[in-house]
Amino acid sequence: TMGEMVTYRYYVGRLNMFEDQYELAEQNFDYALKHCHKSSVANKKRILNYLIPVKLLRGRLPTNKLLEKYSLYEFVPLLNGMRTGNLMEFSDGLMKNQDLFIRRGTYLLLEKCKMICYRNLFKRIWKIVGTEQIKLDYIAASFKWLGMPIDLDEVECILANLIFKSFIRGYLSHAKRVLVLSKKDPFPTAKVIK
Repeated sequence: TMGEMVTYRYYVGRLNMFEDQYELAEQNFDYALKHCHKSSVANKKRILNYLIPVKLLRGRLPTNKLLEKYSLYEFVPLLNGMRTGNLMEFSDGLMKNQDLFIRRGTYLLLEKCKMICYRNLFKRIWKIVGTEQIKLDYIAASFKWLGMPIDLDEVECILANLIFKSFIRGYLSHAKRVLVLSKKDPFPTAKVIK
């Protein structure tokens, strides 16, 4: 029956998620959600508890309307933090609901989303500075302003990871303490939205 198929795809999606096969997990959860009986609100919410973290990691942000419809308010601060690059809001939301996310087995997955939050923060800094060369002091100052002071070595480490993962196109000048961004598409969305 369709109900059994939905249940099967839900559990296969969870297995995919725990094996870091996020594309397959998303496909299975999408199928389960799409074919779930319209009156099974609790089951849809159960599916969304896993589908949303997978989609967030893949750079697809759900609407606030969806979160409201299924009372998934625990994701709101994470979503707002990711959209705006507000690490403090993201981290606070993650910590506030840490026990819930750990019980579901999605905490580490959501922790990985912090990289997208960093990327969006750096993109905002780039837009404000208005140049391809950004002093790491500016970035460190923005962390301090967010209430999360970090030193220049930590800034370099975060940027090096983002460059390695192709979330940012550019390179770091360690001697000058500068991030040099590519003139063409320094923040490629294709690498974030997979």
